Amino acid sequence: MARVIWFMEMLLLMEAEAKSLVSGENLSYERSLKKELFEILEEVELLYGPRDHSYEMLEPRITECLYGHPRVYPSKKVRICLTREAKRSGFLAAYGLSHEAVHVLSPGSLRVVRDTLLEEGLATYFSFKYMKRAYGLQYHTTGSRLYDAALRGVTTLLAKNEFVIKEIRTQEPVISKIDEKLLVEASGIDPELAKFLCRDFWNDFEPPVSRKTLATQHARLFAKGVQSFWEDWKI
Repeated sequence: MARVIWFMEMLLLMEAEAKSLVSGENLSYERSLKKELFEILEEVELLYGPRDHSYEMLEPRITECLYGHPRVYPSKKVRICLTREAKRSGFLAAYGLSHEAVHVLSPGSLRVVRDTLLEEGLATYFSFKYMKRAYGLQYHTTGSRLYDAALRGVTTLLAKNEFVIKEIRTQEPVISKIDEKLLVEASGIDPELAKFLCRDFWNDFEPPVSRKTLATQHARLFAKGVQSFWEDWKI
């Protein structure tokens, strides 16, 4: 199921890029989001260690995707792609940016390393933390069983030392490559929790809607996007 979701989301990302080139829709808003993104990245790096600055961060892009994504280009450029809800609400845009900012610390690994519960839990933990500090909004749940479980695990991990990930990344910069042994040695957490956090997130992931509903939503969004792109191209 995860592969089907990924494939459809990639098609929608391609549609958003093509539409942006033709119509320039959302460009001014996306430029404003880039400013906040760099402020977020400064905070992320302070807490969890430096990102790979050899990759250029592009303006975030508003898409028809159901989920936010970081997208890496061969020219060592990386773009955070947000859902259409980010256009309707600055709060949702900030939440999406703060979550994805954790994923772009090591952009070169995004194509070859699958996310662990540690990385997804950390991204969720930071986004909650950022929204409370920057906007005064207190989040308690994501509405997803798996994300919430990952969040609880990371909250326990960081309880004694909020900078432990930053320390671990001096040995292993890619968060999803951190293994159980390194996690236990650096933090002293229970080995069972370390084992849980190092699991492949996407092996356990279940979308919040049925497969049939999700496939229908993707198909409608993609068809709508193609039609819109065709109309812009004709103009």
